[in-house]
Amino acid sequence: MRNLFFYGSLRHLPLLEVVLGRAADDIDTMDATLSGYRVSAVAEGPFPMIETQAGQTAKGVLVRGLTSDDIA
Repeated sequence: MRNLFFYGSLRHLPLLEVVLGRAADDIDTMDATLSGYRVSAVAEGPFPMIETQAGQTAKGVLVRGLTSDDIA
């Protein structure tokens, strides 16, 4: 099992439910931050990007206990 940090659209729990194919009650999530990174919009569209940036903190969600099927 693996843990992943999401900083973009997969922070939205209803979308994460669709992607993983299970209810929110079965997804282990918690608010999280990633020091030394920042999240910003890309010029070409509405999607966020993450990049290293000293002194910044990226807000996101940590999803714990993901299976290999979830990752695929």
